[in-house]
Amino acid sequence: MLSAQDIMTDNVVTIGPNSTVQEAIEILLREKISGLPVVDEHGRLIGIVTEFALLAIAYSDEVRRDKVLKHMSSEVICVEADDPISKVADLCIIHRVRRVPVVTAGRLVGLIARRDVLKGLFEASQPCLA
Repeated sequence: MLSAQDIMTDNVVTIGPNSTVQEAIEILLREKISGLPVVDEHGRLIGIVTEFALLAIAYSDEVRRDKVLKHMSSEVICVEADDPISKVADLCIIHRVRRVPVVTAGRLVGLIARRDVLKGLFEASQPCLA
């Protein structure tokens, strides 16, 4: 059975809690991603900030100067590296999340998007041609 570490992206783009909303928007647009894990100076996952949360700039341009800490979700659904892919799929379905951070001892080690789950399951179901 595939595990989270088998399908995760380990080169994760992150942001710090004291970065500005403007910086977060710039990263999201440059990297063509919809969410950023927020990590502290020790690499511990403390939240997620999404493009949805940052739409607040539509109501006030001054939001751009806010700290990411103010707009992130601190209740993050995550998995451990050795958790099965079925757990990741369950979390995506039940909680309707687009991405699931992968942690080891509270430190961010990877990120799994819904597409990664589909790709992993699809490739695992293909006959081996060796």
